[in-house]
Parts: sequence; C-alpha cells; structure tokens
Amino acid sequence: MFIGQFVAASLIFRVTLFCVAQAPGAGTVAHGIQSQIAGTWRGHSECARKNSPCHDEVNVYRFSEIAGKPGWFSGVGSKIVDGKEIVMGTLEWNYDAEKHSLENENSGGTFRLIVYTAKMDGSLTLPDKTVYRRIHLERQN
Repeated sequence: MFIGQFVAASLIFRVTLFCVAQAPGAGTVAHGIQSQIAGTWRGHSECARKNSPCHDEVNVYRFSEIAGKPGWFSGVGSKIVDGKEIVMGTLEWNYDAEKHSLENENSGGTFRLIVYTAKMDGSLTLPDKTVYRRIHLERQN
C-alpha cells in the first residue's frame, strides 16, 4: 500500500509541476515565446484614420533580443516601396508575458502588438488615444 501511495503522490507532484510550468506568465513559457519573437516578420498595415497623411503599407519588422534586458527587444521597422525595403526606424519594445504583447511607447504614440505563435496583430495609437494604424504581421523565419 505504501508504494501505491508514493507512486500516486509522485504522479500528482509531476502533474502539478507541469501545469505550473505551462501557466501563462511562467518563466519557461515566457522565455520560449520571447525566443519566438526574435526574427523577421512581414505583413501590412492599414490606416485607421482616413483623410490623413497615413498610407497603407507592406511592412517588415526585424526583432532581436536586447542583451542584458530580459523581455526587451530591438525592432527595426521597414516599409516596402517599389519592391525595395526602406527602414523607418528602430524602437525598443517591451514584452508583457501575461498579455502576450509587445509594446513601445514614445512621443508619437504607442505601438502594441499581440503575439501569437506565427503572427502578430496590433496598432499604433496616437497620444490622444486615436487608433492611427492597424498592423498585421506573420513570422518569416
């Protein structure tokens, strides 16, 4: 009987440990998702405000982890014009494991991307809380 109780307790411990490791926000899961963010993402963005200087674009984002800053990424954003990639700038993005989101807040507004396994969807919101651009990206590598 004692061996059966030991096996049952051991099994419960292993299942509990597995569930905790898989919980949203758990370190192992967050690290796995963070390593999935690094790489090239391609897609498009469309203007949410019509009659503005905004133009719909084909985009390329290249994310890399920032050494010594867990949860932070450098993101180089480009647009494709006449088949050529034009770099628009580089921003630092913070990853929130609970919300599964990458975010950059700067004087021009807030970029927020929700991270799925092979795609990201999000927006650029201006300081006055107006959604200016919607962004849709898919993992390339």
